[in-house]
Amino acid sequence: MTRLLAAAAIACAVVGCDKSTKSGGTAAKPVIAVIPKSTDHPYWNAVQAGALKGAKEVDAEIRWQGPNTEADRQAQIRIVADLTGQGVDAVCIAPNDQDALVNTVVQTHQKMPVVVFDSGVNTQDYTAFIATDNRKGGQMAGQEMLKLLGEGGGKVAVIRGIAGSESTTQREEGFIEAVKKDAKVSIVKLRGDNDELKSRQAAADVLTREGDIAGFFGPSEPVCKGILGALGDAGKAGKIKFVGFDGGDELARGMDEQKIDALVVQRPVLMGELAVKAAVAAIRHQPVEKIQRIDPMLITQQNKDRPDVRELLQPKTAR
Repeated sequence: MTRLLAAAAIACAVVGCDKSTKSGGTAAKPVIAVIPKSTDHPYWNAVQAGALKGAKEVDAEIRWQGPNTEADRQAQIRIVADLTGQGVDAVCIAPNDQDALVNTVVQTHQKMPVVVFDSGVNTQDYTAFIATDNRKGGQMAGQEMLKLLGEGGGKVAVIRGIAGSESTTQREEGFIEAVKKDAKVSIVKLRGDNDELKSRQAAADVLTREGDIAGFFGPSEPVCKGILGALGDAGKAGKIKFVGFDGGDELARGMDEQKIDALVVQRPVLMGELAVKAAVAAIRHQPVEKIQRIDPMLITQQNKDRPDVRELLQPKTAR
């Protein structure tokens, strides 16, 4: 018996009897599941870069996985189940739908810390919420549109994101609220579903149907790309006022070529970093501020070339 116990002790020392290897890191490095709305846009690559930065600074590991498109709510729900089943220590999630993800967030929070980031969900049952002040950003975009239109006002097309997406809905409502302060401005609304091709078609339809469009607003990167494409197809890029939300290389080129007048940008790298750090703090029973708002920034033709502004217009990505 003594020999058997000694052999077992030696074997344990060799292979490492560490319970944290199963759970992913409760006794060593905590493992955080980071689940974006999708993995098909540069914006989410920038969030991933921030999550990796945050994980490195707090000695944690992340598992990054998301749906192929922002419209796939069921895929996001399955990913949460899969990753929690693998024994992660916390979840950071950007919900695709503020209603469809409620049960998933609540049930997961019963087991571990849950940090909701980028876009809200219709429950308070989570550890922390970290996001851009999207309504404020929409208002900033609307105020800039009014300046661009001048005293004459005009008809503005809003190509909306996916129904149920809390973040883009807040931006759209903030924008509309701001431009409606001018009685000479009217609004036309169509859905682009946060999809570049659908947004391009929606913008093209507006240009065909409404001959007097004076401006466009897009609440996300893929929607803005679609609008940019439609304006180019119609030979009207740079001739119709265009204010959008988010950055990235393609939208930065649009600014440089004066096809886009202004963009309200987020801080996706910071968002990813803060989300992971909040999750790790909760695991370690440290205080976590429940609501953390990140101020957006308005980029115009006047400030777009400043180095600090350029970093936000074209944020670093993980790829």
